[in-house]
Amino acid sequence: MIHKYQFKDQYIVMDINSGAIHVVTDIIFDMLDYYKEKSIKEILELLKNKYTKNQILEAAEEIQYLIDNGMLFTDDSQITMDMLEGRGAIIKAMCLHVAHDCNMTCKYCFGGQGAFKGQRSLLSVETGKKAIDFLLEHSGSRRNLEIDFFGGEPLMNFEVVKELVAYGREAEKPFGKNIRFTITTNGLLLDDSKTDYINANMDNVILSIDGRPEVNDNMRRTVNGKGTYDIIIDKYLDFVEKRKRTYYVRGTFTRENLDFSEDVRHLAERGFKNISIEPVVTDVSCSYALQD
Repeated sequence: MIHKYQFKDQYIVMDINSGAIHVVTDIIFDMLDYYKEKSIKEILELLKNKYTKNQILEAAEEIQYLIDNGMLFTDDSQITMDMLEGRGAIIKAMCLHVAHDCNMTCKYCFGGQGAFKGQRSLLSVETGKKAIDFLLEHSGSRRNLEIDFFGGEPLMNFEVVKELVAYGREAEKPFGKNIRFTITTNGLLLDDSKTDYINANMDNVILSIDGRPEVNDNMRRTVNGKGTYDIIIDKYLDFVEKRKRTYYVRGTFTRENLDFSEDVRHLAERGFKNISIEPVVTDVSCSYALQD
């Protein structure tokens, strides 16, 4: 089963059983209405006034590739078997807290500057591997899985991140799964080697920055109290220029920058294409908390 919907100029398709979500072209979006019931010859006839023959045939190849790789029109039978065999809860995504520590002291940090009001520590390779095994063993018939490397600041434990990606790539094979990896970073430790590795191995990347220099540096500071905008902005621009895959720059707005549309504008003018600015979540007693 699939669900299709359009948001502005984006065409989105969700495969319910696999959990896969695809942003597709308009022609694929249209063809999916007929693909399971009609032959290619019939589809060519139905859509001949809207698309060329070559466009339709190329789109058909893309659709078939997704089907063959278990990402579209996946079989309902395995989902039914999962329920009949009493396999319990099925999980398809996991957030690995690889660094219970951070190299920044953001005012609004819900994690107590990375330590979550506890002892600062880093995830071990052994624990990370057990977590990946757990995900694979409890994913049921879900073929496409997700692991998000989070913190604190994940780049503080980057060697473990790399080992776990390599382990996941091997461990997924016997299960016939595909793990999508994501990492969230504040950018302070980004360098050329990390940029190259992340761009080659991470399906999605979240780059944290709040917008204009004065807005970012008001909330996002180093452990020495320095603003971080000038430290990270060129690293981010270099990263995005090299990246050929999905990314987001992600910021937080507070009571102190209710004109956050200007932060979106600033980031767009700097060259970022995928921007998300979200409201702060904090106690209402905080001076920067949003008010009704």
